[in-house]
Amino acid sequence: MHRLLIFAAILGLRIVVADAQQPSDRPPEAQEVKEVVEKFYKLQAAGAWLGPERWDELHDFLSEVQPWSLPSPVSVLKSYQIGDAKKIVDADGTVRYAVDVKYYEWGSINSFLRFTKAQPTGEPVELGTGGNLLLTDSYALARPSGDQEEKKDTLRWRMRDVMLLNLVNEDAAIRWVSQMRDKSNDPAIKYNAEKTLEILRTLAAGAPVPLHPAGITAESPSKLAQRFVHLESRSLPDQWGQLTNYFVETPKPQWNHVQVVDVLDVYMDMDGQTHEGVSKVAISVLPLGELDSSLRLSNYKSYRLPNNNSACRCDNYLWFTLVLSDEHWQIDLDGTVKELDGPLTWRIEGTRFEPIITLNTAIRYVSQTHDKTTDPIVKKNAAKTLAMLKSYPPLSVRRHVNDPTD
Repeated sequence: MHRLLIFAAILGLRIVVADAQQPSDRPPEAQEVKEVVEKFYKLQAAGAWLGPERWDELHDFLSEVQPWSLPSPVSVLKSYQIGDAKKIVDADGTVRYAVDVKYYEWGSINSFLRFTKAQPTGEPVELGTGGNLLLTDSYALARPSGDQEEKKDTLRWRMRDVMLLNLVNEDAAIRWVSQMRDKSNDPAIKYNAEKTLEILRTLAAGAPVPLHPAGITAESPSKLAQRFVHLESRSLPDQWGQLTNYFVETPKPQWNHVQVVDVLDVYMDMDGQTHEGVSKVAISVLPLGELDSSLRLSNYKSYRLPNNNSACRCDNYLWFTLVLSDEHWQIDLDGTVKELDGPLTWRIEGTRFEPIITLNTAIRYVSQTHDKTTDPIVKKNAAKTLAMLKSYPPLSVRRHVNDPTD
């Protein structure tokens, strides 16, 4: 009986040792991969990478890390779901795991801190993303110059070909908007921030996005956009006073970068037209060159010049945003802000931009400056630029269609 007890004790010891050697506390590979993705999205939803402070942590999750930049837009999440990791073996034997992510977005916040909901109904929209993960001990660190530096680090599962979507929950969005509001001196941004914070607090309390009536305006966004572009493209710097009321606040056109173009069409982006009083406007143009502050013409297209029979239209597209507003701000040169109330109307959001002018307007602009300036460099550049502008073929040839509006 005594010998039997000893034998049983030894057998039990062997069992304990064997169990200790089993890696039972480590999850299977697919589960380990899924946990990496879950941690990544949990940090992202909490706003870990809205600022640069924790940016270095990204190399624990991504195989390529870009330089930090101010996020825009920022998507506000209701929830998200991480799918199971699916093992894939490529033809060269490389093992990777694909993970799909489904998320529900209330809306997004643009660089002007304006909230635009994902659906006109106020309900969240279902979207999807995902990525592939590889087991690697290196990652690529991108520099602002565009160069990449290979870095060695701990062997871990890293996501490949994944872009940060700036997906954050309501609480993180509230913190971020509050911080951006406090840093800004722009009255329009502060105004938008207060409206957006009201919406975010409603979402954080468990309520849906509040529905706001769009209101009735005297003019459609399409009509206003066409009228503005017609005026802008024919206005010289001293005529811009008539355009300020088209903006949410006093515009700041950058006359050191003036785009000389043929305006082909002005139209609304249908996806943006019905989103919470926001409309996207597209301008289809044929570029003819760019004027700097010394009246030097650059970036002109050789196929637009005489003796070139190219049939390429080579359209470019410029964009701006219209917002529905009954308030706007005038900002004087000394920084004094005047808040103005008025009828509900569409106004342009954004103040700093490169003006666009037609060929005939460019000729007038360069001619007048040439006659007034005493700067020999500007006068010399103006004479050379005028000769080039006047050498362009007629408008019907440039566009390959007749348009008498220039």
